[in-house]
Amino acid sequence: MNLPILPTIKSVTDLRYQTADIIRLLEQNQPVLVTRDSDTIAVMLSPTLYQQIIHLFEELEEKKEASKLAEAIEKGDQFTDFLEFDKKQRKKKKII
Repeated sequence: MNLPILPTIKSVTDLRYQTADIIRLLEQNQPVLVTRDSDTIAVMLSPTLYQQIIHLFEELEEKKEASKLAEAIEKGDQFTDFLEFDKKQRKKKKII
């Protein structure tokens, strides 16, 4: 996935008067940084680029969760053996 690194920088005034040009940039998957008095106030992305970023974050979260699960399985301390659990419950309830 190729995400653009260098955005186009436009001022709020540019946004007001060059809206069509800025939309064309967004349609080309070019992010636009919006500034006011030299301060960044917004970042504009095309829907496609936004979805790519969201998808990337979801993949990273899934990998992180899978890694945690694999680690827990290796340790074995977060999982209870069902037969042991059942035996304790039966003993506790005097079913045995």
